[in-house]
Amino acid sequence: MRSASERLRRAIAAVAFAFAWGGALAQAPVGVTEAGAGTDAPLAAKYRVTVIAGSDASGSVVRQQEWVFWRQADTVAINKGSTEEIWQRDAHGRISLQRVLRAQRTVVDYSAGELAALGIEVNWSELYRFGSAAGTAGVEWDDSLNLPARFTQLINERALVRFDLLESRAGAPADWDLPGHRSAGYAQLDAADFGDMAYDPAVKVAESLDVRAGWRQAAHRH
Repeated sequence: MRSASERLRRAIAAVAFAFAWGGALAQAPVGVTEAGAGTDAPLAAKYRVTVIAGSDASGSVVRQQEWVFWRQADTVAINKGSTEEIWQRDAHGRISLQRVLRAQRTVVDYSAGELAALGIEVNWSELYRFGSAAGTAGVEWDDSLNLPARFTQLINERALVRFDLLESRAGAPADWDLPGHRSAGYAQLDAADFGDMAYDPAVKVAESLDVRAGWRQAAHRH
């Protein structure tokens, strides 16, 4: 049986990827329409992400970091420090993902077909406004940005995660560490090829993140 500390560690680890693709973020208020309605202009935003042990704000802070969110009409991306997720939508509405693993200097490509094979349904509108309706509380919405200004979420009833909007800027600020800026020279991997690369360190990390997010039950094989 796992200890309480181990269960909390696993819950916090799950947070790291759950928020990456918009499946467990802030609820947009009633009246917010599909992304793109007057908000296609590029926008960058910084969030402070605080993980608190326990189910309320009185617990101890166990992790705090800064994430950078960036979007334009066909791209939504998040820089979380050690990893990045870059989502893109093509002219036919097909959505793909590039996951950047900085420590491994690798970009893992998930095509629309591979995401479908994994059973992943991506809601572009939720991605675009950094949020969905799942399990959030205390949401404060910034209508001018079409983004949450502040919200919290309880993960597995063991960790409370709080997001606070620190700053936003129009365009793509050159002095910000925007997603994708460091990865131009990184190695490229296709997620569909994981079965042939079981011992590659980047594949192990990517598969581990997939499992934590509920995308895979075990190492993916074709």
